[in-house]
Amino acid sequence: MQACKYDAPNNVTREDSMARTEDIKVGSVMTTSPVTVDADDTVSDAIAKIRRHRVKEIPVLSKGVPVGLVSYSSFIERRSVPINAKVSSIMLPVSRLKEGDSVLDAAEILVASGIRGAPVVRGNRLVGFVSRTDLIRLMPSISEMRVLKVRDIMTAEPISVTPDEFVGRAQVMMEGLNEKALPVVGDGGKLVGIVGMTEVMDAVWSPKGDQPQRSPKPPRKVFDARTRAQIRVGSVMTRGVVRVTPDDNLGRVVDLMLDRGLSTLPVTEEDRLVGVVDQSDLMEQLLSLRLRDEVFVQISGMTIHEPDVLDGLYSLIGKGMKRIAKMERPTVFYLHLTTYDHEGLASKFSIRARMNTDARMYYVRGAGWDLYKTTSDLLETLEGKVRREKEKEQDRRQKR
Repeated sequence: MQACKYDAPNNVTREDSMARTEDIKVGSVMTTSPVTVDADDTVSDAIAKIRRHRVKEIPVLSKGVPVGLVSYSSFIERRSVPINAKVSSIMLPVSRLKEGDSVLDAAEILVASGIRGAPVVRGNRLVGFVSRTDLIRLMPSISEMRVLKVRDIMTAEPISVTPDEFVGRAQVMMEGLNEKALPVVGDGGKLVGIVGMTEVMDAVWSPKGDQPQRSPKPPRKVFDARTRAQIRVGSVMTRGVVRVTPDDNLGRVVDLMLDRGLSTLPVTEEDRLVGVVDQSDLMEQLLSLRLRDEVFVQISGMTIHEPDVLDGLYSLIGKGMKRIAKMERPTVFYLHLTTYDHEGLASKFSIRARMNTDARMYYVRGAGWDLYKTTSDLLETLEGKVRREKEKEQDRRQKR
């Protein structure tokens, strides 16, 4: 994560709201008795705990000290890991929080590091765990958040799959999009279900996946290419989907996520899919409360690990944010990059971006063979959207 600096205007209302939120400390919202797994436990043990407790991630301990995190992402990134391998071989690095850290500090760390939760320590010892869910639970109590509608925070025109597609394709799409669930649509864009990493894990963890049907043994590996190829999305998706409408408020979104244990909610109008709202969208709204002289910028999905390339992208984004700041104050900018490699050809890039400003949220997409040009074109499109919104505001004022 890196931020782009620019001069920001003062806004007393936002300063007051941010100050109140900044006063809320991690120790008051953390889970004090989290589910944990030991570094020497097996992958099988970790998967069993995730499924039994219906959690998305578990802190990994070594002699009581947090040393990592396991989540669905851990298993996805290491598809062929044996289930008797040690958890230490697949755990993800994790930042640690302290009880006195503010919830905005916690939100920034979770978003910047791309993790869904972090251990809270006193000294080196685990005393709690803070997840996105813990932070999202606060949002309806924040005055600026209460007035938000689903249409203000949702991702419009979401990527979806059909019931006839294979689970393997859905999994690859979720990996590429950095999403944990995808809506399933039928004829006319009608929402018919949702499929997430939970359903994928349940499908490939079933004895049907890698053993004869009557065998009680689990699969030998977490994921198996043949298994995924044989399973249709329609056979594992969740039907009777919990959904919201564009006019529902943020409080309803939070209530549904907490009551039903959901991280993604499809948005529909007359059963037709028009968007999705997930915990990432909510976290970005929470981050937008933090007043700063910089835009919080996050880039995910990078497969090119050359510092010059990343610096070039941040430079382009920084210039784009400065231009936009002359019209609206940007607070959070998120860019996700998907790379499609073509044998014997250069890579093609697909980019999705969303930006929070003091006024609203914007979404743009782009694709092309040149990463810098594609990013530059995307930022120009974003700038154009902001300009059009400002022109609409001016027209409305003149008509009053």
